[in-house]
Amino acid sequence: MASRRSRPRRFLLPILIAAVLAAEITGIAIARSIGPSGPVANPVSAATSPATVSAGRLLDDIVSAAPTHDVRRDPRALRPASPTVIPVSPPAASRAPASLASTGHVRAAAPKSTSPVRYVGRNHVWIPSLGITRAVSSFPCSRTRPPDNELYRWGCAGNNNVYLLGHAYSVFKPLHDAYVSGRLRKGMKVVYADGRGRVHSYSVIWWRVVAPTTAASWAWAAQSRPSMTLQTCLGATSQYRLMVRLVQVG
Repeated sequence: MASRRSRPRRFLLPILIAAVLAAEITGIAIARSIGPSGPVANPVSAATSPATVSAGRLLDDIVSAAPTHDVRRDPRALRPASPTVIPVSPPAASRAPASLASTGHVRAAAPKSTSPVRYVGRNHVWIPSLGITRAVSSFPCSRTRPPDNELYRWGCAGNNNVYLLGHAYSVFKPLHDAYVSGRLRKGMKVVYADGRGRVHSYSVIWWRVVAPTTAASWAWAAQSRPSMTLQTCLGATSQYRLMVRLVQVG
């Protein structure tokens, strides 16, 4: 037969378990009631990855980091910057080796110094580019006989106009051929020595082809500055005149 003292022990164990559970429930309630008094930050949900953060949130972070430039007001600031080109200086040229035999190159000889050509004479003309060097004869304005096979200075020309004429088939053939072939150029040099031995240089500035009439009197008219005119024939039957105008340059 069981003892009567074992009954109170059976009821004591459930009472202790109930007391422990009640204490735990009371502690949880107290912990919830004494939460933090300040505002709580709104953390990003664990299911939200950083890649899903909105563009507006990202722009706010950029603006706070650079308050002097509001990118929200200037959308161009979001464009990628243009690539910067940094000029690179070319490497310095290496010095030539002391021995030319080792490179196979031959050093060009220094050009020899040439003295300027000095023209001396009387009543003479030089046109270096055309290979002309000829004595100049006088053709008086009163002469009625046609020109001979010589290079003349015409006496009918006005002041400051050294007027030289000659046949296209002989003394001025190089001038005629230069015009026909297109080799006549502005700047062509002519050197002239007058009857006193005074030498001056002239340079071509223009040329014209005209009929041999008094309408071309501008060719032998006086000039406002020291000038020169070259005349020769042109055409299959010498029906035209080539007039070349020069000005004194030296």
